[in-house]
Amino acid sequence: MVSFFAVNRVRIAHGNKAAYDEVFHRGVNIIRGENSSGKSTISDFLFYGLGGEFDRWKDAAAQCSAVRLEIETESSLLTVHRNVGSRQEPVLVFYGGLEDSLSRGIDEWQRVPIRRPPGGKELSFTQVLFRAAGIPEAPNVDNSNVTMHQIMRLLYSDQQTPAGKLFRFESFDTRDIREAVGQLVIGVNGYELYETQIKLRQLNSDYSEKDRLYKAALLTLPRSEGLASIAALEARIGEIVSQRAALQDEIANVDSHVASEQSDKFVADRRAMQTKLRKLASDLQEQEQRSSDLADEISEIDLFVGHLTNQLASLEASEELSEKLGTIEFQYCPACLKPLDGADSKHCIVCHQEVDEDKAKSKYFELKIDNELQVRESQQLLKSKAAELEDLQSELRARRRDYAVAVAEFAGRYDVSNSPRESFLAERNKRLGRLEHEIAYLEELRATIQKIDELSKERANLNDEIDRLKTRLKTLEASSTTRIRKAMNAVSTIGRRLLIDDLPREDSFENPDSFSVNFGDDAMLVNGKMNFAESSNVVLKNTAILSLFLAACYDAEFWHPKFLLMDNIEDKGMEQERSHNYQRLIVRESQKAKFSHQIIFTTSMIDPTLEKSGLTVGPKYTRQKKTLALG
Repeated sequence: MVSFFAVNRVRIAHGNKAAYDEVFHRGVNIIRGENSSGKSTISDFLFYGLGGEFDRWKDAAAQCSAVRLEIETESSLLTVHRNVGSRQEPVLVFYGGLEDSLSRGIDEWQRVPIRRPPGGKELSFTQVLFRAAGIPEAPNVDNSNVTMHQIMRLLYSDQQTPAGKLFRFESFDTRDIREAVGQLVIGVNGYELYETQIKLRQLNSDYSEKDRLYKAALLTLPRSEGLASIAALEARIGEIVSQRAALQDEIANVDSHVASEQSDKFVADRRAMQTKLRKLASDLQEQEQRSSDLADEISEIDLFVGHLTNQLASLEASEELSEKLGTIEFQYCPACLKPLDGADSKHCIVCHQEVDEDKAKSKYFELKIDNELQVRESQQLLKSKAAELEDLQSELRARRRDYAVAVAEFAGRYDVSNSPRESFLAERNKRLGRLEHEIAYLEELRATIQKIDELSKERANLNDEIDRLKTRLKTLEASSTTRIRKAMNAVSTIGRRLLIDDLPREDSFENPDSFSVNFGDDAMLVNGKMNFAESSNVVLKNTAILSLFLAACYDAEFWHPKFLLMDNIEDKGMEQERSHNYQRLIVRESQKAKFSHQIIFTTSMIDPTLEKSGLTVGPKYTRQKKTLALG
C-alpha cells in the first residue's frame, strides 16, 4: 500500500456555529486572500488538527472552540475533532465522514492521546493515523517513536520558521529526531528495520528486568554452607529426613524407652492439634482449587487471544475479498440469467441497495483497530493472571510446608496408642521441630536456586536473541545505504529541475551542479552553499520540501504521506512575477505526479491564470471578509 492521506474537509467551530467550513480536494488546493485576512490561521488549524503540538493561537483563532477534519487514506475515511487548547490536547476520532459525525453522540467517538501513553495499552493519535495512512511506527535514537507532530514539521512550511531551515522551527529539537523523521519519510529499509529496532528495545528491557531479578535472588543465597546447588541441597535434605525418621521412630516406640502414663492435657492437646490440622487442610484445599481455577482462566484467555488473532486475519482477508468482489460487474441475473440494466455505480445492480465504499472501508478499519485493542488488553490480562498464578503457587508451597510440618508434629506427638512421658516427648519434639524448620528452610532455598537457574537460562536465551537481532540490524543498516542513495538522488534530480525553472534571479539556481537536503543539519544546499538572498532562500526551502514530496509521488518505497502544506509561497519580499511562476510550477508538477497526493498553499498574489482553474478553496478573503466568520 502506498502511504497517503489527504484532508477532504475542514470545519472550525465557534461555539455552536461554524466559523469556517470548506471542502478540499486531491491535487493542488489554493487558499487566497489579502494579507492579514486569516490564511495562516487556517494553516495553523490544519497543522493542529493533524497532530501538531501547537498553542500560539492568534486572537481570532483563540475565540474558536474546536477544529474538525475529514481525512481520507487509501484504507479508510475518518474524522478527527480537537478542541482548541494546549499542545497536548487529546484528539477524538470518528471512523467515518465529517457530515456523518455531526449527528453522532460522544459514545461513537474514540478519545486518543496526542502522544503514546505509558504502558502502551492505548493507541495514540499518531498510531491511528499512521496505520490508516500506511506509515510504519519508527523509533528514534531516544527510544521513543516518531510522531505526527514531528512528521508535520517536514510537511508544513510556515512563515515563522527561518527560510534557511528545512524543518518547522521548534525550541527542543535534536539531530537524532530530524534524522529519524527524514529516514522514515524516504523509506529506509521499510518496516523490518523499524520493527527490529522496536523488538531489540523490548528485549533489552526484558533482559534488564531478568538480570535485576537474577542478581536480587543471588543475594538471598547463604555465603557459606556449600548449599549453592540442587545436588548439595538434595543430599542435605536426605540426611535430615533420615534423622527425622529416627526421631519419629523413638517417639512411636516411647513405651520401650520410658514408662507410659495418661494425662488430660495430652488428650486436650491432641484434639487442638487435630482441629488445627483440619483447618490447615481446608485452607490448603481452597488455595489449590484457586490455583486450578486460575490456570483454567489463563488457558481460556490464551485461547481467546488465539481466536482474536485468527479473527483479525479473517477480517483482513474479508476486506481484501470485499474489494475484489466489489469490482465484479453482473450483466445477467445470477438466479434467472436475464439481462440486468437500470443501475448506476452508486447502487448494487442486483439488490439496488446504495453502495458506500468509504463507509465499508472505515468499518473494516474500525473493526481492525477494535480487534487489535482487544488482543492488546487480553495479552495484558494474560500477563497479570500468570503473575498472580506464580504468586499463588509460591504461597501454596509455603502452605504445603506448614501442613507437612503440622502433620509431622501430630504424628510425632499423638499418632501412638500410649501417652509418652513429658520429659521424653519434650526433648524429642524439640529436636524434631528444629529438623522440620531446617527442612522448611532448605525447601525455600531449593525454590530460590531453581528460580535462579530459570532466570539464568532466560537471561542466556534473551542475550542470544539480542545478539541475533543486533547482527540483523547491522545488515539492515548497511543495506539502508543503498535506499538512502536512491531516494536522495531522486530528490536531488527533482530539486535541480525545479530551481532551473525558477525565474533567473539567483545565479546558483540557473544551472546548479548539485542540490541536496541534510536532515540532521536541518539544511538545504545548492552547489555546497546554503545562504542566499531572503526571497531565494524561500524558493530554496519550498523546493526542498516539494522535491521530497514529488519524489514520493513517483517512488512507492517512500513513507512520505504525499501531503504538503505551504504558507510561505511569497514570503520575505518575494516579487509577484516570481511567485506566479512558482505557483504554476507547483500545479504543473502536481498534474504529472504518479500517485494520489494533496498540496495546500496560501497566497496573497494568486496567478490570474489559476483564479478560475478549479483549484481554489473558498472565496478570495479580505480584511473585511476574513477566513474566520466570528460575527
